[in-house]
Amino acid sequence: MKKSVILILSVLAIFLFQGAAFAVEAPKIGVVDMQKFQKNSKAFQKIRAQIQKKFQEMQKKLDQEKSALMKLQEEYKKQSMMLSLDAQEGKKRELEKKQRYYKYLQDDFSKELKATEIDTMNKIMNELQGIIEEIGKKGGYTLILERRALGLIYYDSAVDITDQVTEAYDRMKE
Repeated sequence: MKKSVILILSVLAIFLFQGAAFAVEAPKIGVVDMQKFQKNSKAFQKIRAQIQKKFQEMQKKLDQEKSALMKLQEEYKKQSMMLSLDAQEGKKRELEKKQRYYKYLQDDFSKELKATEIDTMNKIMNELQGIIEEIGKKGGYTLILERRALGLIYYDSAVDITDQVTEAYDRMKE
């Protein structure tokens, strides 16, 4: 009798624990494709256009300096035979000074553009992180990955939430 009660309790315990195991939901996973986001987001495109405009303005100034440098080099070549040694040295120093300034401008613009891009992308990523967290909580997601995350080889398009993220980001920026 004692053995049969233990057997019945054991079988009952097994069924109770299996029910708890089946009650746990399967993890819900989402994937965000950042390249698709950058391509489709109107707000991101506006930000990109602003950076492009800044780059074009810098490039215009750099081109002006380059043309002035080229003009100075041509003048130096044409006049070098007719000038005295002191005048040649003066022109040569002026040309070298202009070349250093051009190189300085080129490096400075490059650094400034790179810093602007990094700052802008960090700001956007912070904003996206908040949006993705909100979507994750509302949607009951267990995990949301970036499409190019290390180890992510394949995913079903049903788990792609990029369009949701894009719409939320664009609404936030309006």
